[in-house]
Amino acid sequence: MHCSNCNKEIADGSRFCGFCGAEQSASKKCGSCGREIEGQPSFCPYCGTSLAQQSVQATQPVTPIPTPGYQQSVSTAVNTEISKEATVGVGWRFAATIIDGIVLFILGYLMAIVTGQTTEGGFNLQGASAFLWFLIGIAYYIVMEAMLGATVGKMACGLKVLKTDGSPMDWYASVVRNVLRIIDGLFVYLIAAILVWTSPMRQRLGDRVAHTVVVKKSRL
Repeated sequence: MHCSNCNKEIADGSRFCGFCGAEQSASKKCGSCGREIEGQPSFCPYCGTSLAQQSVQATQPVTPIPTPGYQQSVSTAVNTEISKEATVGVGWRFAATIIDGIVLFILGYLMAIVTGQTTEGGFNLQGASAFLWFLIGIAYYIVMEAMLGATVGKMACGLKVLKTDGSPMDWYASVVRNVLRIIDGLFVYLIAAILVWTSPMRQRLGDRVAHTVVVKKSRL
């Protein structure tokens, strides 16, 4: 079609001219002779063709076909159940504790060398040095289990500490679990052994309060 004001060719059905901006009068093109027709006559005034039977092209918004909404059940949770068979008892725990004890002994011996508190049988830390060694020992368990889920001893034995819901250890659980090691370790870990023997999930006191379990990775 042509603009009714400037006569430049514009898109059919345009309401305004893209060149001069003039509003266009209602018009349509005859499908037979191709001439533009003003108003809404029933027949083309130029060729006499019936306009009612002609298809008038119109731009209509296409309704997008909705995409089927598939409900996908994406499970972000970890294993929510840890079987008792995956947990470990006193034997594996004791082996891991021995290895961790060797690691801490080496750290204590190095401290004794620096402070001059070595003996013929090893070392004898006293006062501030002994307290510092104690804090290092607690920090060793907390940091290793919070970041890796296992100490050197547990890794050597193929063990790992998890929460009872199967999720990895976090800092809070690791702190609670290992601060209570002070009580569990009484009488050469006899308290811990009794609690593990009497627990359905083989948990010592620290495990019960922190809601953690020690498992054998190969059994998961």
